Amino acid sequence: MLFRTAALSLFLLIACIKIADSQDWPAERDTSSFLGKMIYQQYCDTFPDLYMMPEWYNLQLIYIQVNRDSTGFPHLTYHKLGVDRNKYFYPASLVKLPTLLFTLEKLQELKKYGIDKYSRLRIGRNHSCQTEFKEDTTGLEDYPCIANFIRRILLVSDNQSYSRLFEFLGQVEYKKRFQAKGYTDPLVIKRFSRCSYDENRYTNPFWFYNDKGKVVYYQPPRTNPDKPWLNSENAFVGKGYYEGKKFYDKPKDFRFTNYLPLEDAVDMFVKLFLPGTTDSAHRWNISYNDRLFLMQYFSMYPRESFFEEYHDYEKFEDSYKKYFMIGDTKDTIKDSNLRIFNIVGLSYGFTTDIAYIVNLEEGVEFFLAGTMYSNENDILNDDTYDYHKVAFPFYGKFGRIMYEYERNRQKQYLPDFREIKQALAMPPM
Repeated sequence: MLFRTAALSLFLLIACIKIADSQDWPAERDTSSFLGKMIYQQYCDTFPDLYMMPEWYNLQLIYIQVNRDSTGFPHLTYHKLGVDRNKYFYPASLVKLPTLLFTLEKLQELKKYGIDKYSRLRIGRNHSCQTEFKEDTTGLEDYPCIANFIRRILLVSDNQSYSRLFEFLGQVEYKKRFQAKGYTDPLVIKRFSRCSYDENRYTNPFWFYNDKGKVVYYQPPRTNPDKPWLNSENAFVGKGYYEGKKFYDKPKDFRFTNYLPLEDAVDMFVKLFLPGTTDSAHRWNISYNDRLFLMQYFSMYPRESFFEEYHDYEKFEDSYKKYFMIGDTKDTIKDSNLRIFNIVGLSYGFTTDIAYIVNLEEGVEFFLAGTMYSNENDILNDDTYDYHKVAFPFYGKFGRIMYEYERNRQKQYLPDFREIKQALAMPPM
């Protein structure tokens, strides 16, 4: 097996060299070839199999160039490689992005009851697989609240916090809110727990309290009468998979779990950081304070937070959930002007990252997004994925390449990063 792998890599490397000699590249105005050429020049010798066989890795990349005009308004240029809505990838924690945005939108609508993300809450149980949530002394508030769920999600991609917000929204509300924003394909129908497909159709009751301990809003348990699923023949992954100790010699069926196309997630992300680039009807209906709150925690490293448990650098290094630029290193990032605002997904061999990368001093800003399948043996749930061998090194190097490209790219007008600087200068929110 090792001999065959080495022989294949040698074959692909020779093929790379032949392509290099031919210089047969499309015009750079073709946005797809722009990224293709960038990757070829840097990766053909390092990852020849990835470059020559991107379809095996299900590689999809998006680079968004930001050019400001004299008023500071951002104009976006999209460059894509391998992006195809019909190519399935498991989003994993990427679904936390719409989850936290929908949650803040919902709280904005409920502010007439006097509640916000800092309001005390209690979560009950009303169905099998559900659990109660009554106490939380880890946050600034010293009691359970939405804000602390969001902090944990953005700092370390906490799954339990996501599941609590999933319960606050529920399958029916996800669908309505996706459709209201113009997204017809995403599907969020699953907690990150051992709950079954049917159990995920049921959500918990919620109580919200005012400062005097009085219930000011009650959300009863809800049930989705429908049984949503992804109608796609492409949602079968791998040549086999494990469930516990039992092996199934067939592809794993992902039709009955979450789904989020990369393009849709990128669109949601860009609208958050650059709301002026879309019409008012499709912007996120969240407060200015909510945007600053999100900016603060999207960029924060675990060691910068007030959570003592996240200060264990051996476990929560700076690259813990930041793959572009630093995914292949455990070093501490010393440049305080370099900030990476991002959301990731990592499961079943799929590695996804969406990032807004800035340098506050040099005026650098750009978006990167990518997803890839790094699972050489094509067996799922065997815990032998190639994250550290392929995915993290690729994302780390690709992020640095694009960062240096942006540092050297001539720009007529630079951003002032007013909101970002305000968010980062504030005490923990």
